Amino acid sequence: MTLDEAIAELTNRISAASPSSVVRITRVSGEEATIRAYAPTTDENAIKDTTLDLTIQLLTSEGLDIQVLVYDIATSLPPEE
Repeated sequence: MTLDEAIAELTNRISAASPSSVVRITRVSGEEATIRAYAPTTDENAIKDTTLDLTIQLLTSEGLDIQVLVYDIATSLPPEE
Protein backbone atom coordinates (compact mmCIF):
# COMPACT_ATOMS: atom_id res chain seq x y z
CA MET A 1 0.00 0.00 0.00
CA THR A 2 1.29 3.46 -0.82
CA LEU A 3 1.21 6.40 1.57
CA ASP A 4 -1.55 8.05 -0.48
CA GLU A 5 -3.67 4.89 -0.42
CA ALA A 6 -3.21 4.56 3.34
CA ILE A 7 -4.14 8.21 3.89
CA ALA A 8 -7.25 7.76 1.72
CA GLU A 9 -8.31 4.66 3.67
CA LEU A 10 -7.80 6.34 7.04
CA THR A 11 -9.60 9.48 5.88
CA ASN A 12 -12.55 7.37 4.73
CA ARG A 13 -12.68 5.65 8.10
CA ILE A 14 -12.57 8.98 9.93
CA SER A 15 -15.38 10.36 7.75
CA ALA A 16 -17.49 7.27 8.39
CA ALA A 17 -16.96 7.52 12.16
CA SER A 18 -17.53 11.28 12.25
CA PRO A 19 -19.28 12.73 9.19
CA SER A 20 -18.90 16.29 10.51
CA SER A 21 -15.14 16.01 11.06
CA VAL A 22 -12.61 18.18 9.24
CA VAL A 23 -9.39 16.41 8.25
CA ARG A 24 -6.00 18.01 7.63
CA ILE A 25 -3.04 16.01 6.34
CA THR A 26 0.66 16.76 6.65
CA ARG A 27 3.05 14.61 4.65
CA VAL A 28 6.44 14.45 6.34
CA SER A 29 8.15 12.10 3.89
CA GLY A 30 7.31 9.31 1.46
CA GLU A 31 6.63 6.99 4.39
CA GLU A 32 5.36 9.33 7.10
CA ALA A 33 2.31 11.54 7.56
CA THR A 34 0.10 13.07 10.21
CA ILE A 35 -3.67 13.15 9.93
CA ARG A 36 -5.41 15.66 12.17
CA ALA A 37 -9.11 15.09 12.65
CA TYR A 38 -11.10 17.99 14.08
CA ALA A 39 -14.35 16.48 15.35
CA PRO A 40 -16.94 16.73 18.11
CA THR A 41 -15.71 15.18 21.35
CA THR A 42 -18.50 12.61 21.14
CA ASP A 43 -16.81 11.17 18.02
CA GLU A 44 -13.26 10.99 19.41
CA ASN A 45 -13.40 7.38 20.60
CA ALA A 46 -15.07 6.20 17.40
CA ILE A 47 -12.30 7.77 15.32
CA LYS A 48 -9.60 6.22 17.47
CA ASP A 49 -11.31 2.83 17.44
CA THR A 50 -11.61 2.74 13.66
CA THR A 51 -8.06 3.91 12.90
CA LEU A 52 -5.80 2.44 15.60
CA ASP A 53 -5.48 -1.13 14.30
CA LEU A 54 -4.88 0.02 10.74
CA THR A 55 -2.16 2.50 11.73
CA ILE A 56 -0.35 -0.22 13.69
CA GLN A 57 -0.68 -2.66 10.78
CA LEU A 58 0.64 -0.06 8.33
CA LEU A 59 3.65 0.62 10.53
CA THR A 60 4.56 -3.00 11.16
CA SER A 61 3.84 -4.53 7.76
CA GLU A 62 4.16 -1.63 5.30
CA GLY A 63 6.71 0.62 7.00
CA LEU A 64 4.28 3.56 6.86
CA ASP A 65 4.20 5.79 9.92
CA ILE A 66 0.86 7.59 9.93
CA GLN A 67 -0.29 9.29 13.10
CA VAL A 68 -3.96 10.10 13.60
CA LEU A 69 -4.53 12.94 16.05
CA VAL A 70 -8.03 13.93 17.16
CA TYR A 71 -8.88 17.46 18.27
CA ASP A 72 -12.12 18.87 19.68
CA ILE A 73 -13.48 21.04 16.89
CA ALA A 74 -15.28 23.22 19.44
CA THR A 75 -12.01 24.37 21.01
CA SER A 76 -9.42 23.80 18.26
CA LEU A 77 -10.43 25.19 14.90
CA PRO A 78 -8.83 23.47 11.92
CA PRO A 79 -6.20 25.48 10.07
CA GLU A 80 -6.97 26.69 6.58
CA GLU A 81 -5.85 24.35 3.83
